[in-house]
Order: sequence, then structure tokens, then C-alpha cells
Amino acid sequence: MFDLAEKEAAISEAVTIPELIKDLPETQNRQVSLFIKALANYIEKTSFQNPGAILDEVQRCLSEQNPHRALQRLFVYMVTIGTSEDALNVRLYSTGDVARFFGVSVATINNWINQGRFLGVEKGERFKQVRIPENAVYAASTGVRTTVAEAAEMYELERARLNRNRPMTEAEELSELASAVVHFEKKYGGTYEETLGSRSNLSPDESRDAAQWAGLLQSIERRGTSI
Repeated sequence: MFDLAEKEAAISEAVTIPELIKDLPETQNRQVSLFIKALANYIEKTSFQNPGAILDEVQRCLSEQNPHRALQRLFVYMVTIGTSEDALNVRLYSTGDVARFFGVSVATINNWINQGRFLGVEKGERFKQVRIPENAVYAASTGVRTTVAEAAEMYELERARLNRNRPMTEAEELSELASAVVHFEKKYGGTYEETLGSRSNLSPDESRDAAQWAGLLQSIERRGTSI
């Protein structure tokens, strides 16, 4: 555990250390830039947080030939996450829990883990169930990202909205899914493929809607083929 003074000292070092490469020759700066890109790629692939903003800033610093500033931003990000109480006290979910949140089977969740769709979540040992943290980021094939916590929240909101005392039939589930899809089609004025599915510059709210919309369409397709 880190107290406030220790956190401040660690962040101070994260700011100071990159200054050592500030005046390197251009040839060495190119080598440092390669190291920074590799470090940024590692953070993108393993971080349970959503590091999009910091990675964009790092890329901008590199494009401006400012590698020491890029390294500084990466180090500060890493130290901040590493000393955060939130990072040390995260709720863990079973694959069964996460399957319910995303409206898919446990087998699908395991496949997504094997495919690296949950960034930073590693395949568990044989016969041992994987525990997925609430801040793990799911990267859909469309490029949209959403955290497990966001999926859990939407699941609970939907349960509260339905307020059902009995399990839904297959037909009722399809009806509910179709109604949700119609809601998004009215909201964005077209199908998923015509609207959010064809865009790359989505806002955070649009990204969440896109992830939910794509999940609904996948659920409809899966249930439709099983009837």
C-alpha cells in the first residue's frame, strides 16, 4: 500500500527520470522512440483501464519529436495506476457472471479470452476458472470498447426495467432484444451498419451504445439460429 507521500515521491521520479533523455542526439532519440512505442503497445494490450487518451497523447508527443515528454506521460500513467487504491480493490467476476452481463454463453466468454478480446485478461490454468476484474476492457471486433463494469450496470438496469418474477421464454427474449434494437435505430436514424457501425470517431456515449447495439444484434442472430 502507498501513502500520499510515497505516491508523490513515485510520481516525482516518473516526471524526473525522462528528463535524462531530453538532449540525446537524433539517432538515439529514434531508438528511444521505438522503446516508447513498444511500452505503449504493452500498456494497450494489458491495461485493465482504458488507456486510449494517454496513448493518443504519447503518439502526439512522438509525432512532434518530443520522446522525453512521451516517456514522461507513460511513466506518470503507470505510477498513477500502480499506486491507486482502485487498482488494488477491484471486484472480480466469474465467466458465468460476465456471460450474463454480455448476453452470451460461457463458451463465448472463454473464446473471447483466448482471442485476447478482454485486454489484459489471461487464459487460466486447466480446470481453474478465470476471474475477470470489473475494470477489464472488452474490445469488440468493431473496435468499440466497454468495461465489464459498464456491461454489469446495463444488465442490472435491464433487469430492474423488466422486473420479472419468472424466466423469459425464447420468444419473449427475442421480442425484448428486437425492441432494444429498434430503440437504437430510432435514436441514430438507421441500422447499426449505416450509423455507429460505419464510424470510427465515436464519443464515449456512442461507443457504449455501439457496444450494446452490436451485442444485441449478435444475441438476436444466435437465438434466431437456435430456434
